[in-house]
Amino acid sequence: MLRDYQREMKDRLETAWKKYRSVMVQMPTGTGKTYLMAEVIRGERSEGVLIVAHRVELIGQISQTLDAFGVPHGVIDRWTKDIDEVTSEHQVVVASIQTLSRRIQNTDGTDFTNFRPKVVIVDEAHHAVAKTYRLLWDVWPEAKFLGLTATPCRLNYTGFTDLFDTLLESYSIQHFIDKGWLSDFEYVSVTPDNILVGRIAGLKKRGVDGDYQTKEMATVMDSPESIAHLYRSYEQFAKGKKGIIYAISREHAQHIADYYMKKGVKCCWIEAMTPAEERHQLVDAYREGRMDVIVNVDIFSEGFDCPEVEFIQLARPTLSLSKYLQQVGRGMRYIPNKDYVVILDQVGMYQTFGLPTEDRDWNLMFQGKMTGRGHKGSGRGYIIRGEGNERTLVNLEMVRIKRHGEKSTGVEIFIKDGRYGVLKDGKVTCEPEFEHIQRIPEGPYFAIATYPYEVYKGRSTVISQSGMDLRVRLFGKVVAEGDVVEGENMEGRPAYWDGVGQAYYDAKPEFETVGGVEMVRQNGKYLLRQHTTYLKEPVGKEDIWYNKYILWMKDVVIVKGTGAVFPVKAFGDECFYVPSDNKLRGRYQRVELNGMLTIPYLSGAYGAYVYMHPNWKEAQMIRASSGKREYMDKDYVKEKNKVQVY
Repeated sequence: MLRDYQREMKDRLETAWKKYRSVMVQMPTGTGKTYLMAEVIRGERSEGVLIVAHRVELIGQISQTLDAFGVPHGVIDRWTKDIDEVTSEHQVVVASIQTLSRRIQNTDGTDFTNFRPKVVIVDEAHHAVAKTYRLLWDVWPEAKFLGLTATPCRLNYTGFTDLFDTLLESYSIQHFIDKGWLSDFEYVSVTPDNILVGRIAGLKKRGVDGDYQTKEMATVMDSPESIAHLYRSYEQFAKGKKGIIYAISREHAQHIADYYMKKGVKCCWIEAMTPAEERHQLVDAYREGRMDVIVNVDIFSEGFDCPEVEFIQLARPTLSLSKYLQQVGRGMRYIPNKDYVVILDQVGMYQTFGLPTEDRDWNLMFQGKMTGRGHKGSGRGYIIRGEGNERTLVNLEMVRIKRHGEKSTGVEIFIKDGRYGVLKDGKVTCEPEFEHIQRIPEGPYFAIATYPYEVYKGRSTVISQSGMDLRVRLFGKVVAEGDVVEGENMEGRPAYWDGVGQAYYDAKPEFETVGGVEMVRQNGKYLLRQHTTYLKEPVGKEDIWYNKYILWMKDVVIVKGTGAVFPVKAFGDECFYVPSDNKLRGRYQRVELNGMLTIPYLSGAYGAYVYMHPNWKEAQMIRASSGKREYMDKDYVKEKNKVQVY
């Protein structure tokens, strides 16, 4: 039975096929692309289906799944002697692309004249740009095509649009973890300043696929020191767990396996040249618990379906996003008793690609507008969690990037290229430009952040609880006490910053509540504590009047219920006139003594009358209906609206 997201993808595929001949489907590793494939085959098998894969392991896995779904099928691989017999006896055929393309090229496709599948399915379709795959579109021009992959990307800008008409994207890896369809993970990485990471960044040669050249990689990775480092990390974080190690070459894999076996680990190694029967025996031993660790060379990047993987160890650097996600994805298949998988990144792939859960723009990569190539030395930051603000190294060489169950939520500190920055819900709110960040355990602020001395002379700022830089300018030793932050100004004299009023003071400010409104008291006079540009000079208590709803202090009136501050332009016996934000209805509005804001009317047809200056001979009037400006006798206006001049 298909899961809900698999049924949803199948429905989307059937809809897409009504418009497009060739469709690529992206689903993360471990989410059941093969089961989706089997259900599609079961619905199309009466008219013929061809499934193409590039490895014997994939062919075997697909064949087993079809058996489980009760779908009769034939197999074409290098051991198949009579292809005509297979295609004539079976409506569904699973074929090796190498064998298939070789026979097509040798016979100009005449071997398949009588085999006309309605649907051609390409597994691990990110390989489909190879010339061997292009033959399929030529030989079966009437067939519908389905490409399945977790990673529709290439190391260059090739794209897939010359073969596939559209891409259907599934949900993100994080979504599948949240829903319980993929295993959560713990990620432990080599530190970015590690010598080994520097040597990997210095690799210059490339293979035919555009990735690191194997021979040059061996000069860095296949050494006693590097292999000892692998084992130390395994011993500390994954000892006793079942897992897979990715090596760079046959010799490297053998050296790793020998070292682990000498330490008492039940370990073996396999690579492409390992005989198929021996390969199956070793994998079966692993599944049955007679083997704990398998070191492999590009065998388990694709097509290895074993949920019992409890740790992944990356000992092979790569520039390929596809290879990276395929490798770590082997450990993220879920089973009920498996809480999480440990990913041991010994080669700095986190610095190149980020966590497996990072968002990717698959559609741009599908179109060839973005590559799946990693960038060496990208200086990706890692989040600092736990007590204090210093990074906690798990040993001298590794740092824990993510614990299982952890997500990037709330405000967090991260480090990148030796500088500290701030994240909010996984998004950068402060770039990594601080030399030091000190968490504030209690209070209204998140942290005190200090810039490098050589750039900002040791200036410190305050980070809010939402992760934003409040642009404070304090120097010297900076300490927060409640809303007030104490430090020095550039001249070295004491300075105080009040976050409520966004104001600086030369002496520690004293606060007092007057009439229910918080004030700053200076030499017996008062200023509003809250930030305002309307009242710049302190006033005496004799200039402050208030009731239950409002407070008036010389030039401003404060509505207590909302905290709104208005500059007073004129006042009447029972109101204050303040600027209006509704110009159509007049330049001014009234603040009543009960705190209500109203527009005064002479009658229903008119807007507000405002008498502003004793030298005016007429008052301005705005018609509410038309917005037209008119003038009235000031005495009439004063009598009707009780406007007084001050």
